[in-house]
Amino acid sequence: MRLREPLSFTTLLLVPALALAALACVAVSARQLPLAAAATGTLLLLPVVFRLWTRTWYRGLVLRGVGVFLLGMHVPLLLGGALAYSRIGCGEGGCPELYLLGVLVSPIVGTLSSVVYWLVGRPPV
Repeated sequence: MRLREPLSFTTLLLVPALALAALACVAVSARQLPLAAAATGTLLLLPVVFRLWTRTWYRGLVLRGVGVFLLGMHVPLLLGGALAYSRIGCGEGGCPELYLLGVLVSPIVGTLSSVVYWLVGRPPV
């Protein structure tokens, strides 16, 4: 009989992080920007508090987290631009709502990228 290993804190924190990101995305699409900002701020505080209480910080972690934030933030921008450009009739800036949605969602995706990196990131060897 095989015993199950207990869930780690990282696994337990990924579920609320994904739920907060989903809440922020839904709030953006519903044009509830204060709720989206609150959910994004809470999403950013989640790994910081977790790291301060449970793990040690190592040199370069914050800088790498900011880099992952910037990389993750550009994914919705590029995706929104590509979708707006690929639609028929949207070539000359006729469909800015897709790109605007990418702009509004990009801080949420960037924050989620940093959260995932800070929760599961390992120190460099």
